[in-house]
Amino acid sequence: MTLRKSILICSIFALLAAGCSGAETSEVSTTTGAPATTAADVPETTAAPATTAAPTTTEAVVPNIQISSDQDALGAILAVEEIDFSDQDIVGWLVTYRSQSVSGDPIEVTGTIVAPNSVATEPRPVFSVAHGTTGMADMCAPSLAYTGEDVEINALVQPLLNEGWVVVASDFEGMGGPGLHPYVVGASEAQGVFDIVRAAQTAPTLGADGPLIVWGHSQGGHAAMHASQLWQDIAPELNLVGVGAGAPPSQFPLLKDFLMDGAFQGYLVMVAAAFAEVYDELSLETIVEPEYLPLVEELELGCTGHIFDIFNPIPFADLTSVDDIFADPDWNARLIQNDTNQVPNQTPVVILHGDQDEQIPAISSAFLLDQICALEGHEHIERILYEGHTHGSAPGAYWSDLLAWMDARVSEESVNQENACSTVTVPNSDDETG
Repeated sequence: MTLRKSILICSIFALLAAGCSGAETSEVSTTTGAPATTAADVPETTAAPATTAAPTTTEAVVPNIQISSDQDALGAILAVEEIDFSDQDIVGWLVTYRSQSVSGDPIEVTGTIVAPNSVATEPRPVFSVAHGTTGMADMCAPSLAYTGEDVEINALVQPLLNEGWVVVASDFEGMGGPGLHPYVVGASEAQGVFDIVRAAQTAPTLGADGPLIVWGHSQGGHAAMHASQLWQDIAPELNLVGVGAGAPPSQFPLLKDFLMDGAFQGYLVMVAAAFAEVYDELSLETIVEPEYLPLVEELELGCTGHIFDIFNPIPFADLTSVDDIFADPDWNARLIQNDTNQVPNQTPVVILHGDQDEQIPAISSAFLLDQICALEGHEHIERILYEGHTHGSAPGAYWSDLLAWMDARVSEESVNQENACSTVTVPNSDDETG
């Protein structure tokens, strides 16, 4: 397999928690440098997805993105490189844009912006993709899939572009700029989700000022949930009309027990390292056995597959120096703060989950739905469970339902109140298996 094809496949599955966990990830990790930016990656399926929103009126002029004159504004374009798409009807850019860290410091983040290859004459709807777990280092940025020649867009994004949408995605803090990626730190993820939209809005020819939909799966579902909860605090000027959260991590104590000593234990190390990096009161020395502390450097030497190779074989009881991390008040406070069940959603949300999920158990999103619905002031939230589907196959199963839901939000249709705070189960079918 060529390096470019390997990166593209890894990027497609970046939306899934274990998307880049195999040998191909190691190939990317050892042969690529810092990323240029991110892209709109979605899982592939053979089913034809529904289209969303009426196409905008455009004129046949090539759109463009330029370096921003105000380099300090959130979303300001600091660097830009055009993507060489094989489809001449779409255009895209790898961008470096201005954002801010969890502590409020100005930082540089990379991202990808893709749009129809025509100048918008009215606002276009925007689809902001939050990627799933790929790793924590620059070499793991999903945007690496969009470098090179004759790049192809994923098949599920294509209908959105055909219908006049602008599709954007952030690599998130630390995956295209200085520092370690703040893995599942909700405020950081939400900042990335919104600031890449602001970056697209710096180009008037794109028309990226229309209704905004945010979607992500796995880590991306975690980011999407936090975007729904922090919208008015982070980006109240954006017209966020809905959020789709696929398999969103929640119930962190439950997830810890579910993942330890299993095929995805490396996620727990990623969380611990990220929190210790972001929060001054936390230290890995308080929870990790000293002999394993040097291995933390491996987090920046490879992507998810490499991390699993290093940390999964170590018995969890040997790796940790505490019986229960949640018994430590400082760690418990930050972990609970970054769960997705603490704050009401400020815009309509649909949670999408496969009932056979082997990474984020379906029961966790059932608990999440009940917890959000118990909070005062939440907006409409519903859950759809897909029978027979795993973490990886669920997006292909729910994609057409998600697009129909998106179309209703953009068209300003009323949400179905019968589904509020309830779960609808979709039976498995041969057409949906991924």
